[in-house]
Amino acid sequence: MALGPLIFLAVVALVHHPLMVSDHTDSATLDRLQEHEKLMKKEMGHLETEFDQKGWSWIPSRRREDLVTTDLGAEDGTWDGWHYVGLVILILFGCCRHTIEKEPSYDSSTDSSSTTTSEDYDDMDMEPECDKPRQQMLETFYDQHVDVETSDLTRMCDFVETFVNDLLETCRKVLPYQNTLPLLENCIGVDSAFEGWHTQKGSKTFSVLVPVLPPKGHSFHIETTDSEDAPSKHGHILVEMECMCKRERLLGDVVCFLHHPEQEVSKDKQGAFLIHVLCTSSHLDVEKTIQWFQGLVDKAWPSICTKYNLDLTLQPSNTTCRLKLAFRSGRMIFIDITLGVQQGDSLVFLATEAAEMDHLTGTVWQKSFAIQELLFFKWVSQRAPEESCHLKCLQILIFFKESSPSDRKNIVLTNYHYKTCLMHLLLFQPLSDWGPEDFGPRLQDILFYMHTALQEKYLEHFLIGNISLPIHIPIPKALRSATPFNLFQHLAKNPNLHAEAMKEFVEVVQRVRALWSEHEE
Repeated sequence: MALGPLIFLAVVALVHHPLMVSDHTDSATLDRLQEHEKLMKKEMGHLETEFDQKGWSWIPSRRREDLVTTDLGAEDGTWDGWHYVGLVILILFGCCRHTIEKEPSYDSSTDSSSTTTSEDYDDMDMEPECDKPRQQMLETFYDQHVDVETSDLTRMCDFVETFVNDLLETCRKVLPYQNTLPLLENCIGVDSAFEGWHTQKGSKTFSVLVPVLPPKGHSFHIETTDSEDAPSKHGHILVEMECMCKRERLLGDVVCFLHHPEQEVSKDKQGAFLIHVLCTSSHLDVEKTIQWFQGLVDKAWPSICTKYNLDLTLQPSNTTCRLKLAFRSGRMIFIDITLGVQQGDSLVFLATEAAEMDHLTGTVWQKSFAIQELLFFKWVSQRAPEESCHLKCLQILIFFKESSPSDRKNIVLTNYHYKTCLMHLLLFQPLSDWGPEDFGPRLQDILFYMHTALQEKYLEHFLIGNISLPIHIPIPKALRSATPFNLFQHLAKNPNLHAEAMKEFVEVVQRVRALWSEHEE
């Protein structure tokens, strides 16, 4: 039968149809495809000639039963199957034609900024033949200007945690009466240094979080307006007294202020009372708490100054306890100590430090996800390729941002915004794409992600409302399933701020493009 070979040829053509996996087809492949198309056309010509010689023709009025009879006996020399032949021809020709044609596809390393509204933001295409020189150029610039020696950074992080914990231990000892004021736990290193993206320029600050516990006879109650529709970034900490009469009778180491309020004013016996010193309307006050802690540090330092060969200076701040440490070698670092109250067992804290663009005062505390972000970077480092480039990409962008020629005092785009873009990409893209050889394309990906977010004035908080988070990152279910929070909400409301943010971003892009052009000159 002639129909069998036709169907067989169609199946063969489909099976051997080349996969279109790239925008670029080499000349050898094109030649093979063209020869394949010519061969198919030649074969179809032979088949048509054979059909004409046998006198087969297409009779539309023939029924299916007649077609079967003709195929079996072929006594009248007619065949009702030319529509199959036409269909097979179209399939074969279409397969060959679409294989040769170049199909558009998205590639992060060759993306175009055709939708850019700013004339200053130009496309930074990286052609394949330029990847290697640009990669070498990026590595050289990073090693010379950005890199922080890992061993030195690890030593400094260990020193900072040890130093702060020694200071906290001394603070506990100088407290006149520990049962009336908050208790201080050991610090937790957070942010850039402990996450691994410290840079040589401008990043001399080490941040630590100190959990605060209520004293005996008191309790902290977190008050937030969290909901799935409107998650909150802030909260209040209500201080309540608890009955300690039973312990007072049995152990005698505490006084039940709830039932013996007259003991509150007994300064000689009990010292300062928490609600009177650190609260405003029964809520823990941010500024009062920081000022109290700064006073403790000022009293504790003389007791341990001989142990450390350095000078310590308290820097003015209403939201953190900032310490300036000057070593005898001439090296100088800053330590930002943030106080925080843990929200249940979730590792989410209400902290004293105000987030970017937030100017908190009074009893409003900032919700901090520093522990979750630290755990996420550790999770990535365990699964990313060896010598992964993800931290290098963030470091080089932060370097350009901090070395920008802009003389603006209030920066709109913060390190946290770039860090958020990176965390989203680390979660959405395969970690295998962040190898050391992918430095250039991944750097572009972060810039493209930030550019899109600025155009849309929408940058999702990485943790709030992110249901794709790994289960290893502990976060309350209500926050994980909440509506995502827009970090660029203030830009959407203020056109002037948005214009400033775009200007800052363009300056960073121009610095990157200047690097691209160096190896071409």
